[in-house]
Amino acid sequence: MKMTKNRQLVYELLSKSNVPMTAYEMSRNLEGVSLTTVYRALDYLVASNVVRYFVLNDFKYYYLNSEHKHFFQCTKCGKFFPLDECYMKEYEEHIEKEFGFKISEHFVFFTGLCKECQK
Repeated sequence: MKMTKNRQLVYELLSKSNVPMTAYEMSRNLEGVSLTTVYRALDYLVASNVVRYFVLNDFKYYYLNSEHKHFFQCTKCGKFFPLDECYMKEYEEHIEKEFGFKISEHFVFFTGLCKECQK
């Protein structure tokens, strides 16, 4: 894998973030790196299986593939919060046994109101 300067900048930004980011958010945080360049770097990093993404409300949110994370997004302020603990092992075992599936991974995403927006 060839890590150009811009790919490295995008990777480092994602590694410092504990929540997923859009390409636009990344370009705003990377001085001198255009949005087009960020998209090119992300395409390469996704194809190299270094970065993952999910689509929500027509936006792609990117995060590092090496981290097993779950997320919560506030439906009022839009902020993301990382959920570091995972309680899915028993549920995965149930699904595999009940339906004969072999689960290779899972992704959990919650929405609702954060503490601040509940006030």
